[in-house]
Amino acid sequence: MGALDKLGNCPFASLIATIIVFVGVGVFCGTLYRALQIIIINVMDRLFQFSVSWLSVIQIVFIVVAVVMALFAIVLLVFGFLATGATRQNVYSGRKCIMGGRVSAGFFILMSFLLIMGWLVILGVSTIPVFLYIMFGSICNTEVYGKNSEKIDYVFELRHYGIYKNTTYPLFGANPPGRDKIDTPTELRNLCDNFAEAGPLFCTAVAGAACIIFGMIFYMAILSANYTRIKISKELTDYRNAVDMEEIDLHSNGRGILDQSYDKNSFR
Repeated sequence: MGALDKLGNCPFASLIATIIVFVGVGVFCGTLYRALQIIIINVMDRLFQFSVSWLSVIQIVFIVVAVVMALFAIVLLVFGFLATGATRQNVYSGRKCIMGGRVSAGFFILMSFLLIMGWLVILGVSTIPVFLYIMFGSICNTEVYGKNSEKIDYVFELRHYGIYKNTTYPLFGANPPGRDKIDTPTELRNLCDNFAEAGPLFCTAVAGAACIIFGMIFYMAILSANYTRIKISKELTDYRNAVDMEEIDLHSNGRGILDQSYDKNSFR
């Protein structure tokens, strides 16, 4: 019975949701960081020879958001332990404790909803590199990989995709650093190789973000159930106490009757 009681106090649903979120965070952080590193270093710095500062900012922001998501999942797991089995009866037994548990559950539900909305935005942003990967893959297969090195005449220009170098340099009478196009066969193959390496990583990052969203939706269902359980825990506690008192009274009355019968028999 002791082992079964301990298993009853374990929030298996919260554990599963936490594992899903942790897997999503790990996949998202690892693959997105590596993919952006390839684009920032191998493509922009080495091939085009100029840096795009906002790519580095996006890299850091997404990693920070994912780490915060993992910490929030740990908090929800702790709350799941407190709101499960006999632990819930011990922690949320008084009126004030029950009210605090309901407020906490409601707050976590609201935060989970807001995080889901935020991760939906991140998921949408993360799909942009996937579409670019599909587009660049088609270009590379047709214009670069599908031709001999002597016949490659394709020119890859960043301005065709809305990426421009710093426009403040011409105001000071200087040309911006780097270049905005690649036309040599060797560099084009190198560019396509980097796209081919970074593309699947971006696709995996999208899968990681979707995994996080699924885990948070699972958490919202768990928190809703815990909110209801905490809400009715006071009534259940009062009912158990009433039943226990009734059993004690019946036991006491039964012993009293037996004692009286014993006294009369002894007197005779």
